[in-house]
Amino acid sequence: MILAYFFLGLLVALALFYGLRPFFAAPAPFPQSPRPEELRSEVEMLKSQASEAEGDERKRLLAHAVRLERELAELGSQIPAPRRLAPAPLALVVVAVALLGVGLWRSTVPRLPGETLVTSRNAARELLGLENAAKASNKAADWLAYANKAYDLQDFGRAVPAYIKVAELEPKNPVAVRRLGILLFMGGRTQQAVQVLEIATKAEPQVSEGWLFLGNAYFQLGQPQEAIRAWEGYLKAGGTAKSRVQGLIDTAKAQLTAPVASGQQVYLQKCAACHGAQAQGGIGPTLKGNPVVKVSAAVSEILSKGRGQMPAIQVSPQELKGLLEYLKGL
Repeated sequence: MILAYFFLGLLVALALFYGLRPFFAAPAPFPQSPRPEELRSEVEMLKSQASEAEGDERKRLLAHAVRLERELAELGSQIPAPRRLAPAPLALVVVAVALLGVGLWRSTVPRLPGETLVTSRNAARELLGLENAAKASNKAADWLAYANKAYDLQDFGRAVPAYIKVAELEPKNPVAVRRLGILLFMGGRTQQAVQVLEIATKAEPQVSEGWLFLGNAYFQLGQPQEAIRAWEGYLKAGGTAKSRVQGLIDTAKAQLTAPVASGQQVYLQKCAACHGAQAQGGIGPTLKGNPVVKVSAAVSEILSKGRGQMPAIQVSPQELKGLLEYLKGL
């Protein structure tokens, strides 16, 4: 990326030099006009005729010669000077191009680990410092600080190996285990996420975060009773999203008695944990009124491959058909 920007800057410099090259060339003299020579010849002829004339004719010829001499003098004062390049505009162009290049460099080229258009340079610099400190000390506490920072910045690609390193150094570290379970769920490995989050919630039952994602994972696996148990654990641990989670519990309870897996039921089972029972949004974006849900091909691709923090969701062809119809009616 840096090499590409270097060549881009070189091309801009060459284009600027090519455009300004005529100003640096030696000024070419303007071609001589034949008019002054014609005037001189005409003046000489008039004076010669006046020397032979008398009276009013002589005066007329001399007055005409005087007029032509004045015209000849004015032509000499009107010759334009060659155009030269003023240094001030050139300096202004160079400074503007330099500032533009620096601005593009700082805003578009990631130069530190973790730095993106979303992540600020200061945050990326802090993340790099924590990573270097963890590598230097190789202590679980330092790796955990680095992993938590990466997790907060949603740089999950760095958070996962950092949490794994914490688990290697301190296998019973509850934070590392819990976050690994959450990241497994986000990565679409729901069954593994359940196993890890069960361990995390037993180690720290007072932390609501683990219970929330454990319930979401169970619900995606089609186990509403286990999801209810986990979400009730979330409420007991003092989770702040009480109304939303209570709605999920009510949805799961209703699903237990649902005779047929309609499109709405598929949605409630597979999607409501993140997008809300009424598609009002939650961990995931709002789906109600979202134009994307009207495009069946787009929804099918997102479900099969996942997108962003959303993992891939496994649905049968019949479930997919009912879900697409339900989403179109939102």
